[in-house]
Amino acid sequence: MSSSSASSSPSQTSHHSSSAKHGDLRLLTQISSSPINSNPSTPFPQSTDPSGPLTPDAIHLLNPFAALATTNFPLLPSVRTIGEYELSETKLDDFKCARHIPTGEALLYKEFSLEIVRQRLEPYQRLITILQLSNKNSQLTTEQLANKYHIHFFRDIIPLDRTAIVLYPNYTNNLHQYITEKHRLNENESRNLFSQIVRAVQICHRVGLIVRDLKLRKIIFNDNTNTHLLLTGIDESIMLSTPTTTDDFVSSRFSCPVYACPEIVLNRQMYSGKMADSWSLGIILYTMLFGRYPFCDRTLVGLFIKIGRCRPDIPRTISLKARSLLRSLIRVKPEERLLTQDILGHVWFGGDRSASTISMNASSTNSIINEDLLVLNNNNSSMNNNNNNNNNEMTIKEDAVVPNFECE
Repeated sequence: MSSSSASSSPSQTSHHSSSAKHGDLRLLTQISSSPINSNPSTPFPQSTDPSGPLTPDAIHLLNPFAALATTNFPLLPSVRTIGEYELSETKLDDFKCARHIPTGEALLYKEFSLEIVRQRLEPYQRLITILQLSNKNSQLTTEQLANKYHIHFFRDIIPLDRTAIVLYPNYTNNLHQYITEKHRLNENESRNLFSQIVRAVQICHRVGLIVRDLKLRKIIFNDNTNTHLLLTGIDESIMLSTPTTTDDFVSSRFSCPVYACPEIVLNRQMYSGKMADSWSLGIILYTMLFGRYPFCDRTLVGLFIKIGRCRPDIPRTISLKARSLLRSLIRVKPEERLLTQDILGHVWFGGDRSASTISMNASSTNSIINEDLLVLNNNNSSMNNNNNNNNNEMTIKEDAVVPNFECE
């Protein structure tokens, strides 16, 4: 960062800070009016996520300031103070750690160049604007919107000379860490948590946002009981031309390998962004229920072949309804997958609609319902277990960089 940015006076930056509290869009609009470079030279900050299983000590090191949320202890290591905030270079997933000095509240932040901050925050602007309009009888704060719609909104914006600091609420854990600790989740807990994830993605789709990089690390807990989830990374989503457009075809290959859908790994030029998100939701649910990824290999070529074939092993240790939902999401043909608005109507959630009545043609749906019934006495499934389970453990590095893939 430039010296001029780091040396901004507290009085100057505190004024900026107060004007953007709780996701106020006025400052965002002011920033949006600045000329934008269509080819920004400043890249988005890269994260350094650890690979392998996470021990309690490792998790503590990831979030060393969690215990400081209500204290006035000094933040260590403290790199700089800007206005009311102390900013550290310590990383937590895709964020860096910060502290609000007057209250001692632990926060997180991202730093963007002024050339790209508008495009990074536009998805939030669309979300907040539309959600506020839908709650016109009661203007909600971004914290209330977060609790209602399971979205991790920004807290504050501090514009500097060449960059902007965007602050976010702190969180206690992410879903990847949580599943690593518990190995797998039972169906009741999975149902509760997965329904929150689906609602968050559903809201994004309703306002014309494609999440595109859905993964366990971007789903966080904002409570100490690990029962309430928020979706992060909205700044990386794709904005469709209008919130109501039915054309959701995109060309971006922004996805981590184990979550990538067949149409991405097969290098199709255009694909349905919403259906790609549905596929990723299926991968997330599978991992919650089994503690491993449905497709994994020691090589990327092997991984992509397995994804392209789309023959996930779904053990009978879970209910028939859960298997039906997984088969309704992890499907090679995008048009056969459930849309997010249909997922919560599936019988696994207590709905009265099976996969055969939701967003699918009759010929493909019959196979979904019958697949699980036909394999009940099929001994071949045990062979599949032996072949697949060895390489699918949660120790895989979720954020491995893949050639031609934008993956952080």
